[in-house]
Amino acid sequence: MAEGKVKINLSIAGRSYPMPIDAANEELYREAAKQLNEKITEYSRIAKFDIQDRIAMAALRFSIMALAAEQSTSMGDEDIEELRKIEERIRGYVKR
Repeated sequence: MAEGKVKINLSIAGRSYPMPIDAANEELYREAAKQLNEKITEYSRIAKFDIQDRIAMAALRFSIMALAAEQSTSMGDEDIEELRKIEERIRGYVKR
């Protein structure tokens, strides 16, 4: 295995998934699997949902969260131009 890599086994919805990852990301992967399993369990309260439905709904929820976070942090050209102007003003004050 490459330097800095570790092989971990993540259990998701009762299945084990072995994967080599960067050692620095191990906690991130484990927390992600934990949160996914918790959400899958939460959807088990809906009687008509089988395991595939629960996984799909959990994946949808996390996809929506990721997209919302991406959209809230993405900047348009106008935002970048405004920040550039603010930076210029600050630099003008610092030079004084």
